[in-house]
Amino acid sequence: MDNNSVNPKRRKNHDDEDDRSDGQRSIQPSPRNSLTTILPSPSDWLNRYNKLLDRYPLQTKMCTSFCVSAFGSALGSYLSASAKEKNSRAEKKSRSKDGQICNTAKSESILTKINWVDVLSYAIHGGLINAPICHYWFEWLSVHGPSSNTASVLVDQLAVQPPLLVLMFICLDVLRANIRATLHQFREANVISNSVTTALQVIPNSWRFWPFAVYFTFKYLKKKHYTVALNLCSVAWTVYLSRGSAAAGGGDAG
Repeated sequence: MDNNSVNPKRRKNHDDEDDRSDGQRSIQPSPRNSLTTILPSPSDWLNRYNKLLDRYPLQTKMCTSFCVSAFGSALGSYLSASAKEKNSRAEKKSRSKDGQICNTAKSESILTKINWVDVLSYAIHGGLINAPICHYWFEWLSVHGPSSNTASVLVDQLAVQPPLLVLMFICLDVLRANIRATLHQFREANVISNSVTTALQVIPNSWRFWPFAVYFTFKYLKKKHYTVALNLCSVAWTVYLSRGSAAAGGGDAG
């Protein structure tokens, strides 16, 4: 007797289970597909960046120039420090071969090889100075400049880039000097402890002034006037803080 004719119900149930298992296997995402849903592809990142350029052209260019300048400075300082370290090791090896005893210095880490003052200086210049200038310059050049690309390049390289290079080196020197002075003062003058002490002394006085200023601003003014009104209130608060700091400075001098 044929088994298929005897147990048709059992065979039908078995086929249904196979169909359900096949459906579950088809529904389950592969690891590769789940990874692509979590991490966008490079084309998706590029599309998002282009949308940001269309919506916020100046801000996007400033952020891009800030990050790229910082990365370039960090990479350059790291490669320079690595080359110096390699040369010093070679000199020490040659001296040891000549009979001179040299102490082997430990290799520096990646973070210590990077000149962070330079990184911050290049980042600030690239994001806050160079990017806005280039943005408005290229906008003007595309509208009012020569129709020929070759002529536009000549105008840009001969008339604009030399002054921009001079401005860049001036800004970098000023930024380096200010950052080093700020770091020195931050380390020597106990900035954090002094600031916390001063803030704890001023907070009770701020509670006597700002809650009323903010309350009446919210109650009687429109939302678009909040910032202007609070800025006007801050004039009186700044006068109070300035008198307090001047009195403290006079007491220290006396």
